[in-house]
Amino acid sequence: MAEMIPDDHLEALAEVMRTLGHDTRLRIIATLLTEGEKSVGEIEGLTGIGQPGLSQQLGVLRKAELVQTRRAAKQIYYRVTASAFATAAGFLAALARNSADERSVQAEQKTRSPARGSSAMFAKIL
Repeated sequence: MAEMIPDDHLEALAEVMRTLGHDTRLRIIATLLTEGEKSVGEIEGLTGIGQPGLSQQLGVLRKAELVQTRRAAKQIYYRVTASAFATAAGFLAALARNSADERSVQAEQKTRSPARGSSAMFAKIL
């Protein structure tokens, strides 16, 4: 059985999920995960998300501490804050394991239950 998640972790988990619940922000995070640290201009080119929407969504991600920034001259570079996703990753992994276990149990139950109308069922009725 899974352990209960402490309330402070639940709040952090809910915040991560809410923040990622927006397709534009999810696209930005996915891009940074696959491409690594990128400048705002590079993110714009890779995602097709135009200004000012990109800056607004990067601000939301920064406020939620899901991305970190680095300034080099006039450029600001963004990268994923891996540690911010630890609780969410553990939670989603537990959900995935639970789902796989449930499918396994359902498959096992299907193979054990006799077919309707079989001779074994007929014999039980008599």
